[in-house]
Amino acid sequence: MATREDSPPELAADATVDVKAKYEKWQKANRIALLVIKKSMSDTVKGGIPKSENAKEFLASIDEKFKESDKAEIGNLMNELMCKRYNGMGCVREHILELLDIGAKLNALKVPMSDHFLVHVALNSLPNEYSQLESTYNAQKQK
Repeated sequence: MATREDSPPELAADATVDVKAKYEKWQKANRIALLVIKKSMSDTVKGGIPKSENAKEFLASIDEKFKESDKAEIGNLMNELMCKRYNGMGCVREHILELLDIGAKLNALKVPMSDHFLVHVALNSLPNEYSQLESTYNAQKQK
């Protein structure tokens, strides 16, 4: 309730029982929501968020704080995509799926990754033992 509805106005001296009950219900929901949110956050994250006595405003400030880190997240994902190499451990398919997952995360952050580009990144991340795969791909007329 506290995260969906705006804070009700302060109670007037002549407020009805229904208005008082709704105000009390919202206040209780707000306190519980703030407690749950703050208890689920680490102290380092909590320290960077401005204090608020309204759960809805507190969530909005958390959202605003982490929007700023999209640039850092994009940088980390781009670095991981370009530096990731198959080391011979595990399945090649898993390696390629990890690369595709990174590409999907970048697309979600509004960094367009075409399938054609991801195919070339995946082929370049494979060791020389897979050069035949790259040759076969390059020989195809289709992209």
